[in-house]
Amino acid sequence: MYVKLLDFIRTLETYEKPVFTVNEVSKVIDADKKYARIYLNRLKAKGVVEAVERNKYVLAGTHPYVAATNLVFPSYMSFLTALYYYGATTQIPGIIYIASTRSKKSLTLKGYSLEFIKLKKERFFGYTRERFQGKFVFVAEKEKLIVDSLFLPRYCPVDEIYSAMGDEKLNIDTLVEYGLRMDSVVTIKRLGYLLEKKGIDVYERLKLRLNKKYDLLNPLLPKKGEKNIKWRLIINEVFSDAE
Repeated sequence: MYVKLLDFIRTLETYEKPVFTVNEVSKVIDADKKYARIYLNRLKAKGVVEAVERNKYVLAGTHPYVAATNLVFPSYMSFLTALYYYGATTQIPGIIYIASTRSKKSLTLKGYSLEFIKLKKERFFGYTRERFQGKFVFVAEKEKLIVDSLFLPRYCPVDEIYSAMGDEKLNIDTLVEYGLRMDSVVTIKRLGYLLEKKGIDVYERLKLRLNKKYDLLNPLLPKKGEKNIKWRLIINEVFSDAE
């Protein structure tokens, strides 16, 4: 059994898909699903595997980022989680935000809450697969996490995104392209305004997508603030380096 256990672990470690099911385990050990469940329960009791949700497991020690982005396909980390992943914030999020085209209930794993944010297929783009602790994670590109967050600010503070937009490595053309692809007027307004505050003028590229309605820069704050005529925004949050 000891050798078989090592073989089992080595086989799973070669999988590019770190989250495995009862069905997959039954094939690895060449047994029916009933015995595979018993086998997994024994391994769970020994601390070899961990249950993520019903009939889904990971090897013990698998980072929650890895598990979170391999539960639903396609999916990727975004918002404040991705910002922290890139080292662009000092906030340590207790929630792992995962963008997906499918709805899924929240889960708890190793002290983290896993929150799945459903996006339309047209807004699901701009992510990459990266090596992380020997496994693969799916994470938004820096430009995409910014537009995701400006589209849905409740999942990442606007001031954190404003700070991240000072990154010299950001590709502004990609950022604007992604903003337009989101097909969201308010996202374009927020993006254009914040870039302008960073000294980057993209108005000519975005002006045809604006409307006359005044939207909130931060929808989570009170509806009080100066009106920015150019971007049709109510500036209800002022940042330290804003002019």
